[in-house]
Amino acid sequence: MKNENTLNQERMDEFLKAFASALLAWQPIEHNLFLIFNFLAGPHKTPAVLSAIYYTSVTFKPQLMMVDAVANVVLDNNPYLEEWKKLAKKIGDKAEKRNYLAHFSLAMNSSKGKENPLLKPSIFNIKANHEGDYDIQSINAWRESFVTLENEMSTFLNNLPSALMAAKKN
Repeated sequence: MKNENTLNQERMDEFLKAFASALLAWQPIEHNLFLIFNFLAGPHKTPAVLSAIYYTSVTFKPQLMMVDAVANVVLDNNPYLEEWKKLAKKIGDKAEKRNYLAHFSLAMNSSKGKENPLLKPSIFNIKANHEGDYDIQSINAWRESFVTLENEMSTFLNNLPSALMAAKKN
């Protein structure tokens, strides 16, 4: 029979695995956002210049705003712009969950003699919504949503050349 310390360590290990998996699932989203930017702005600049421009901002929100601005110019009068707008909204929504992973704190909740790890905003963050506690299931759901979003971004990127070519023919 396992003792309480072993069970607590197993729960912590499960939590850390979910946490790391969710953060790693976010990485392709950031990579694909750069690829979309590179494709849309690429004909106008060299790859090194694009990289320098894009990575000047070290945070995700300004990068998303930059890609959105370029998409609005390059895809102007193109029906594929609506696809980008839907995708950009999803990216922004999911970025909030990614920020929870990056900026919330680990807290332990005791229930029925068991310690359960949770993510919570810092008690010192007066702007945060302190109503939610995010457990392993929440974090696993975020990871799954990140993987789905990454697939949607890849599909968008793969269809981008034909969408641009179709618009040029019209």
